[in-house]
Amino acid sequence: MKNQNSKGKIQKITAVHAVLLLPFYFLLFNCAAQQTLQYSQFMLNNYGLNPAACGLSSNRIEVLTGFRRQWIGFPQAPTSAFMNMNVYLGRKGGGLNRGWHGVGAYWQSDQAGEIIKTSDFYGSYTYHLRMTRKYYAAFGLAAGMRRYRFGISEISDPVLRSNLIWLYPDFIPGVKFYTGKWTFDLSVKQLYKFKVKQGENQSGSPSKLSPHVYFSAYHKWWARTYLLVIQSVHVKYHYSSLPSVDLNMLAFLNKNFAVGASYRHMDAVVAMVQFRYDKLVVGLSYDYTIAPYRIGFANSQEYMLGIAPSPWSESQAQQYRTAECPTFQY
Repeated sequence: MKNQNSKGKIQKITAVHAVLLLPFYFLLFNCAAQQTLQYSQFMLNNYGLNPAACGLSSNRIEVLTGFRRQWIGFPQAPTSAFMNMNVYLGRKGGGLNRGWHGVGAYWQSDQAGEIIKTSDFYGSYTYHLRMTRKYYAAFGLAAGMRRYRFGISEISDPVLRSNLIWLYPDFIPGVKFYTGKWTFDLSVKQLYKFKVKQGENQSGSPSKLSPHVYFSAYHKWWARTYLLVIQSVHVKYHYSSLPSVDLNMLAFLNKNFAVGASYRHMDAVVAMVQFRYDKLVVGLSYDYTIAPYRIGFANSQEYMLGIAPSPWSESQAQQYRTAECPTFQY
């Protein structure tokens, strides 16, 4: 009897806490950092940020899956996962006016404990155009549905205890300009401003999902014949908050191994490592939180696995060797 009373008290306390925290859960809709996902290995998951990256792989087909676990050490900490695939169609060499197409599909999920769960499904189309001998442009659009679930199980109110589920459309336009050394990405997520409602009834404070702008720039260069360096900057912007800025550097010591580091302004420093075998790639990263809200082990882990082309190019390495040779400098 004593154990049952203790259990009942714990459930009652949990229910009271859930009611008190309910407005804050709905407030997450207005928090830019909580509305869209962000991955530290954004260079590897380029298609997940910008649909214009679809159909770019030299493998013809590109497949990638990933998992991110945040706030290690906290019970029921947020987790996110994704899986995507894209291919190119009609890719041919030749004149400047010949373009090609890319199609792909993307799934991602985000879960915060047992209360908040989201699932997103997208299909995308991209058209690539060769503008000059060295410069290319790509225009893409992803369209799909987002599913948001909010549920509290241990609570006396039957309305709050039921699962509140929203299903709404989403569109992600994107553009990409690229050469053999430079890449510029621009995309907008949550272009459709969905108002959070269940049927005709509003739950919580008036809120809606707002657009988020993603911008990335990459630069690829050979420091040595055996050392390929890729530098990048990634900016995530929402009009109601300060932009999130990532500065990233990844160094390929050979075709099979790379190490890197990243700094997310006022949030975290990140260590990354990447292993490649032929077309298979494995990416690992660890975020060390430096934000003021850090408590205990509030760090994050990230894993990615898939089939993706290597940025290492034997022809470019050969060009570097040729440029180094004093015989060809006069």
